[in-house]
Amino acid sequence: MADAPDLTDPTELVRTVQWLRDKALIEALPQRYAHGLDTRQFDKARAVFRDDCTVKGSLVEAPIDPYWEKLTPGVQAYQATMHFMGNQCCEVEPGADTGYVETYAVAYHMEEQDSGRADLVMGVRYCDDVARDGDGWLIVKRTAIPVWVRGPLPREP
Repeated sequence: MADAPDLTDPTELVRTVQWLRDKALIEALPQRYAHGLDTRQFDKARAVFRDDCTVKGSLVEAPIDPYWEKLTPGVQAYQATMHFMGNQCCEVEPGADTGYVETYAVAYHMEEQDSGRADLVMGVRYCDDVARDGDGWLIVKRTAIPVWVRGPLPREP
């Protein structure tokens, strides 16, 4: 918003509250994704993506369903994962039906204690194009950009 809205104007107040709500809902998408993966609630994580979404991940680029078929067992191969979601940059105009959110994350992929395998830890930027979906928002395109990697990627057998 370029100019501060006149919040004494009821129409402008409603518009501003709607914009703040949209922004909060958009910013929550990557958080819900991470929580779903880390708690192994894969349906919850998948639900943040529209069915026609495309994803460019660290290793694979595909429509969401084929991508998800590879992602789920890849996550389950680790004893635990923890996505620490940090800085976010959200861009959405008041009243718009599309927007963008970029989320910085550190993703920990932990092996069994005595497995002899190295853990994977990576810094990543999730770059998500989003679109309004009814009363909420969904990710319509994701690009995951690895910023740094410590450990084997792809995972060693």
